[in-house]
Amino acid sequence: MDETPDRFERQLQAHLEVNQKSWEALRQRGVDEDTPLQLDFEFTTPGEPETRELMAFLRQNTDYEYKGGARNGPDGEQQWLVIGTTSPMTLSPAKLDAWVTQMTHWGRDHGSAGFDGWGAQTPKSAPPPKMSLRKHLSLGRRGR
Repeated sequence: MDETPDRFERQLQAHLEVNQKSWEALRQRGVDEDTPLQLDFEFTTPGEPETRELMAFLRQNTDYEYKGGARNGPDGEQQWLVIGTTSPMTLSPAKLDAWVTQMTHWGRDHGSAGFDGWGAQTPKSAPPPKMSLRKHLSLGRRGR
């Protein structure tokens, strides 16, 4: 994994470019700056110590629900992840960019974790399916 600061800056710039399209897609679904959203997020970490470091930081600084652990990829290689959901919040394009920037920096600074992205749960969205990540991620979870 390339650990240079440039890697994190490239990730951030790519996320910020996608945010514009994502915000427009949310608007087309009826979301505006007064619509409460919960954002699902995912980080990839280099290993267990980094996963634990990021989870400890999230526990101390957020009220997010999250889990972390390893899952086996299709090639059999273990991939370490932290996945979670924010508490409900309202966003604007600028607030979304600020949140993505913050998440990217948190990953970089607390576990050398790459922020892989986000998804939104809107009031009209069906809840995401209970998928296999929960079976594979076992290091812990922040409860509300």
